[in-house]
Amino acid sequence: MGRTYRVTFVRSGVTVEVDEEERVLVAGLRAGVALASSCRQGMCKTCMVPVEGIIDQSQAYIISDQELAAGYALICVGRPRSDLRVDA
Repeated sequence: MGRTYRVTFVRSGVTVEVDEEERVLVAGLRAGVALASSCRQGMCKTCMVPVEGIIDQSQAYIISDQELAAGYALICVGRPRSDLRVDA
């Protein structure tokens, strides 16, 4: 087990501790947050939401540089690298 970070799902009002190797989507679902997802492989953008903080997107194959620069992330493959605020 590595470092843990606080991930806040803003619209849901839920904050959870998430291990740096756990995917943000999985942590949110485990905490009972209703999150949209489909492929769970970073290939469809169903789970794309605005995120504040540092999130690993190395497996987010379909997201564009412009979307990343605008603060969006694919949370199905995203892993926290800092505390996060997720617009969900």
